[in-house]
Amino acid sequence: MELILSRHGETLENQQHILQGQLPGTLSPLGIAQAERLAEMLQEETIDNIVSSDLARSYNTAVTVARKHGLTPHPTPLLREMDWGNLPPSVESLDALFQRAIDFIAYLKKNFSGQQIVVIGHGAFNRAIIAYLNGKKAIDMIDLPIMENTSCIRFT
Repeated sequence: MELILSRHGETLENQQHILQGQLPGTLSPLGIAQAERLAEMLQEETIDNIVSSDLARSYNTAVTVARKHGLTPHPTPLLREMDWGNLPPSVESLDALFQRAIDFIAYLKKNFSGQQIVVIGHGAFNRAIIAYLNGKKAIDMIDLPIMENTSCIRFT
């Protein structure tokens, strides 16, 4: 399996420095343009499937990329951003976030084995995926930079 991991386009909430967590988010005009540029950048790739978070900001980015390939994104709540909760005790722990990344990779292996897939996720959650795929521990994801909107990292 080849994985192209990306982050959603910029949102109106990103512009206001709002931690969106598991709120849907709305792509800004720049975010829409970023999604279009990502789609153009990946246009020549052989992409078998696109998997995205089920939150609007990621799903809408994925739809833009999918159109160029005649695909429909597969949304999943496994790929959602970290749950910031309502009160400190309800915030998703790093260990829980990391376990969700492990579960997400297992989901990809089960459903998309041998395929080239684009995954459109979120800043904090993508760090968990990157840490896991690089053999790191949950605590190590803190030191990783948050991906820029619609940047890509490849894994095989």
